[in-house]
This record gives sequence, C-alpha cells and structure tokens, in this order.
Amino acid sequence: VGFMMVGGEESFGLGGYYKTPIEELLPVVMDVQGEKEMPSLGLVLVIDRSGSMMGSKMLLAKEAAARSIDLLRDDDTLGVIAFDDRPWPVIETAVLKDKEQAKEDVLSIPAGGGTEIYASLKMAYTSLKELTLQRKHIILLTDGYGASSPSYKDLVEGGFDTGITLSTVAIGADSDRKFLENLSEMGQGRFYDVVDESTIPAILSR
Repeated sequence: VGFMMVGGEESFGLGGYYKTPIEELLPVVMDVQGEKEMPSLGLVLVIDRSGSMMGSKMLLAKEAAARSIDLLRDDDTLGVIAFDDRPWPVIETAVLKDKEQAKEDVLSIPAGGGTEIYASLKMAYTSLKELTLQRKHIILLTDGYGASSPSYKDLVEGGFDTGITLSTVAIGADSDRKFLENLSEMGQGRFYDVVDESTIPAILSR
C-alpha cells in the first residue's frame, strides 16, 4: 500500500496539517520553517465563547487556537480575545514569550453567555493599530450573528488602512455567513464556511 498527496491553491496550505496523522506519513514537516525569511507577524484571535459554542465547537475552537500558537515564532506578537455579550481579553496583545502558558490560557476558556461581536473586534483592531509589524492579522471565529451596522465597515476598512487584515470563520448552519463573508472581503482576508466542525483546527492553522 502506498500513500500519495497532491494539492493546489484550494487545499490546506502552510501549517494546515501540522500535528496530524498526515504529517507523520509524509517526509516533510508542516510547521513554519525559514524564520529569517518570514515577516514579523501580529496575530489576534477573536473567539466566540457564547453558550451556543458549548461542547465540541468550543473544544475544537480552543484546539485550533492552540495549534495556531504553536505555529508562531517566539518573536511574533499574539493576542486572544474571547467574547460572549462582551469581550474578555485572554491574552493581551504582546510579543509571545511563553507558548505553553499561552496555550494553557486558551484551553481554559469556558463557554457561556450571549453574542456581541463588534466590541471584541474593535478591541482587536485597537490592540494592533499602533504596532510596527510587517503583517497584522485578525481571525474572527463564531457560530453567531452580527448586527448589521455601518460601524463594522468603518472599523474594518479603517484597520486595513493601517495594515490590518481580517479573516473570518463561520461555524455551523446557524452562523451569519453573509455577514462574515462581507467582513473578510472588506478586511482583505479569507472567509471559511465550516460545515464539519472537525476541520476547524486545520482551517485556523492555514
């Protein structure tokens, strides 16, 4: 029996199969190599921890965030914000000094409460705005709805003017796909529509 793997632009890219059985099969490693060639990065994860995320969604979201932290270099900048009906800073946006502690902090996030996206997204943009980095990116992960408001457009497009890009991940059939897709388009990032919750870790790694 043999194993062959091929891919293209629509397959999981750099890091997408990090710490998976596929990485063990292949004669390559899936984490980020060539540190001298990598731009300085500031990443803020904005994670829905509302009651509707309770169970497997929350577990997989936290695993995904932990895997993303593993892919960062020690001099990268990281922030993590969990939200229900208000933002909860889990890791203040700063240079990553202790990966293991950061992962522990993320894995301890509980689920419960309502869903209010805007305030958390605004906090993420504010935390990155003044930083001098070559790449500044926010990933918003939610299974909920965002109230339609021109404030989102001002926030996201204003952030792009300062070099901040935004990707969004819609989890489950009840998520507001159109709203999240629009946000990612305005933020010059990517939109992921997650039907199978088990793909969340690979998507965030990508």
